Amino acid sequence: MKTNYLKKYIISSYVLVWALIIFVAGTASLVFHAPTVVMWVVRNLIAWSPTYLLLMGWKYFRPDETRMGFVKRCFSAKVKLFPLICSFALTFGISVLSLFIFSIAEGKPMLSYINLGTTALPLSIFLSFTSGPTGEELGWRGFMREEFNKKYDFLKSSIYQGLVWCFWHTLLWVVDSDFTDWRAIPYVISNIVVITSMTVLMNIFLERHNNLLYSVLLHFGFNIIYVFLDADIGFFVILTVLYLVITPFAVMLRNKAVNRTVGA
Repeated sequence: MKTNYLKKYIISSYVLVWALIIFVAGTASLVFHAPTVVMWVVRNLIAWSPTYLLLMGWKYFRPDETRMGFVKRCFSAKVKLFPLICSFALTFGISVLSLFIFSIAEGKPMLSYINLGTTALPLSIFLSFTSGPTGEELGWRGFMREEFNKKYDFLKSSIYQGLVWCFWHTLLWVVDSDFTDWRAIPYVISNIVVITSMTVLMNIFLERHNNLLYSVLLHFGFNIIYVFLDADIGFFVILTVLYLVITPFAVMLRNKAVNRTVGA
């Protein structure tokens, strides 16, 4: 019977990240009362868990290929500057547009919802970039995407990938969220919709430009604004609606391009 390497990887990634959140992040925060920057570094180390799980357990997940061969292949395709910029601008732009609409609805300036905090801006940007954007992509869009694509068509594969990635964050919704009352419900729904939609958008880029730098930049474009964001649940509701509008439109354009290529 063929071994289900994908299932082994998904289960292991969930067990590892939840253990790290409880025992490492929990200890650093509750026992040692680590300062903000230290906790940020701890969260970054946890965010890298899909990658070092994959590389350390390589023989259990991809025994028919070398680690180096896999990594080189994930970044081997030629990078084109304009699509690379677009990958960042897409998610960053959706977040900014959501904040713009939210600020109009609330009757306040957009910048009133941006809090630069106490961490130096360059360090904040560096820590954001070296978190999920660079830490998760080799595992999710490198390994997991390839495995799901072997079994399903583009859309179904993308949705399954998005749901796995989404619920990998489940424990963070509980321990690292300001929404602990009724707002937790729309917040969780927003996470499910937005993360799944982002996966679809990432895969559109990766299908055309098979280099993980595109998903890294798209991931970073999404994450960076939340380093400084201080907005209520209305922002996330608007964000959800925009992704529900933009993602199907992007899939429609992708399908038309695929059909033209097949018919050529």
